[in-house]
Formats: sequence, C-alpha cells, structure tokens
Amino acid sequence: MGSKSAFNSLDPALLYKGDLLRRIFFTLIALICYRLGTYVPIPGINLDIINDVFPKEVTGVFGVFNLFSGGALARMTILALNVMPYIVASIVMQLLSSAVKGINEVKNDGELGRRRMNSYIRYMTIVFCIFQSVTILIGLERMNREGALVVIEPGVMFRIVGVFSLLGGTMFLIWLGEQISASGIGNGISLIIFTGIISELHNAFSSLLTLNKNGNISVPIILFIFGLFFLLLLLIIFVESSYRKVTVQYPKRQFKRLHTDDFTYIPLKINLSGVIPTIFANAILLTPISIANFYKGHVFSDFILNYFMANKVVYIVAYLTLIVFFNFFYTNFIFNSEENADFLKKNSGFIPGRRPGKHTSDYLQGIVFRLTFIGSAYLVVICTVPEVMRYYYDVPFIFGGTSLLIIVNVITDTIMQIQSYIFSSRYDNWVKKYKSKTKKLR
Repeated sequence: MGSKSAFNSLDPALLYKGDLLRRIFFTLIALICYRLGTYVPIPGINLDIINDVFPKEVTGVFGVFNLFSGGALARMTILALNVMPYIVASIVMQLLSSAVKGINEVKNDGELGRRRMNSYIRYMTIVFCIFQSVTILIGLERMNREGALVVIEPGVMFRIVGVFSLLGGTMFLIWLGEQISASGIGNGISLIIFTGIISELHNAFSSLLTLNKNGNISVPIILFIFGLFFLLLLLIIFVESSYRKVTVQYPKRQFKRLHTDDFTYIPLKINLSGVIPTIFANAILLTPISIANFYKGHVFSDFILNYFMANKVVYIVAYLTLIVFFNFFYTNFIFNSEENADFLKKNSGFIPGRRPGKHTSDYLQGIVFRLTFIGSAYLVVICTVPEVMRYYYDVPFIFGGTSLLIIVNVITDTIMQIQSYIFSSRYDNWVKKYKSKTKKLR
C-alpha cells in the first residue's frame, strides 16, 4: 500500500467531495487570464515596430526577463515586468529581517507581523516597479528613429500612463497569485512564473529548428542538446529531493520505551538556498546590461555590452562567481545554527556524541558549510552547461539553469500540494467514518 502512488488509488468521488477538481479548474482559469494579459500592450506603443525591434534582442540580453514574463516583455505589454519586482522585494525583506532587529521583531509578531511584512513587501514592490518601468519607458523612447517610431507620442504623459500600466499589471499578478494560493492548488506566484517559462518552450524549439535549417547546428548536436537537457533535469530532481539526516535524540522518551523510535532527525537539503542565488546573480548582471542596451553609444554602455554580454567568457565567470557567493550568503541567513542548537536544548533534545549548546551549533554549522559547498558546485554545473552550449551554439535562453531549476521545483512542489490535499481529504473522511461507527456502537 505504501508503494502505491496517491493518484493510482484515487477515488473520483473523493475528488469532488474534497473540492480538488474545483481548485484545479480555478487554477487553470487564473493562469489562462494571466496568459491573456501578456497580450495587452502598453498604451502608446507601435505594435508593428515593436515586433521588428525586439526579436533580435530577446534571445540575448532580455532573454531571462522575457522568459519569466512569458514573452510579455518582447511584446511590451502591461505584464512585461511580471512578478519579478515582487520576488526581489520578498528576498530583500527576508534578508533585512535577518539583519535588522526591528524588522525581525515585526516578522515574529504572529499574524499581525505577517500582515505588516506583506505590506512592506508590497511597498517595496511598488518602488521597484516604478524604477524599472521608468527605465524601460525612457529606453523605448530612445529607440525612436526617423521613419520607425517605437513610441507613437513620447513624453511625460506616455511615461505616466506606462508606469501605471506596468505597475497595475504587476500588482494584478500578485493578487492573482494570492488567489491561486488561497482558492487554487497553491504556489500561486511560482505557478505564474512556471507558466511563463513553459509558454516559451515552443519558441526555443522553433529556434533550434531554424538554426538547423540555416546550417548553424547539425542534427547530432540538437540530439546532444536534448540529451544534455534531460540529464540536467534528472540531476536537478535527484539533488532537490536529497537531504542530509542529522540524528536527534530525546532522552525523556527512553523511560517509556527503548527503541529506534526515540530518535528523530533534522532534514537538511543539499541545496538549501534553492533557486535564489541564480535569480540574484541574473538580476545583478542583467540589469546594467539591459540599461546599457537602451543607451548605446556611451562609454559605460559600450564597455558593458562588449565585455558582459551573455555569450562572453567574462559574463560566464562573473555569473558563476555571483552564484557561489549568493549561495553561501543566503544560506547563512536562512539557517541559523545557534538558534537550532538552542531549540534542541530547550526541548531536551541532543545530537548523539555532541554536547548541547556551542558544540552542537558548531557541528550543525560544519554540516551546512559542506552541504553549501556541494550545493554551490551543483548550481555551477547546472548553470555552466547551458551557458557553454549558448557560447558555442547560441542555444535559446529557455535552456538556462535558472529556468530548469524553476520548472523542476514548481512541478515537484505542486505534486506535493495535490498529494497533501488528497491525503488530508482522506484523513477527514476516515475521521468521519470512525465517529459514525463509534456513535453506532454506543
């Protein structure tokens, strides 16, 4: 029974009773609304010209941003920024909560603190949205050439309308993600990003076929790329589902029974920081590149475009260095060995062979350091292989390490959410049957 999947023994009646079908249907409708929004253009954009200006850029500098937005950036729609400002704001607030005592107190203030933190994140999201919107809109105005107007009527009014359009689009997606989390199958924001990435798969495949048609890539190379893509997915699935068990014992339970049940463990993932280091590295490198692309001709812009483009060796080295740095940096914030050691001590737990307190803290810190080192090597491999393939064969951005990590993590998390919901519904059903039988016996 334990080896069977939850889906193999699923009772259809339980799906309707447990409301799972309704949640799945709601999620699909919400994601369809999101996809429709990626085709609503910013007011004042010349759609005929924008289709000619951006295709060449989307596979290069704007690849990551366009990928996460599901092609909305290339079409310059109201959802061009997607939820990226919100994600960056969430990460920044999480880091600040670990570094600033006042924010940490707000975070730990129960439900009220959680609401206040969400408010702070939204305010910061608005600031990021405005900054990014103004940068993009001014850059679009600078693209105007004689006989080719990207912006029909450039000026203050276009910028004001554009900022409110992009800001409204991002806030709408945040609200939509919350609705999916509350009334759908969960992971709302992650599912929106996942949908954007998946929707661009056909463009990646068509780009490969076009390269093959033009004679730039042979069929064996395409097969090699797909094989490599599959192996990377297997590696990600294996590593993301692996963890290190740190055995913990509770002596008080030994008076009841002396069995292995007295032992539990702390599960520590190999890649504790997840996809955050790659997102940070992309944001730091691609933001100045994106700005420089709008201001070609300046000394600083030309320097950035000559040495830090996505297909340059300097860019790859800087990208991987930032990934390793942010992996150690972020892991240090999300895992506090001293707090975990104090928690075990307060609950009369200890790690066998380790004294409570500092000795336990140092032991946990050493394990986390080794896991972070392995996790950094893993992230470097995942992100290096696509960059090298792009360097030699100009492979589309869909095969980037960040997109692969997001695809696998969102799929596994969503499956776990659905399974948890099924098991919860079954448990409630069993409890009701047990209560009804107990009443009959009475």
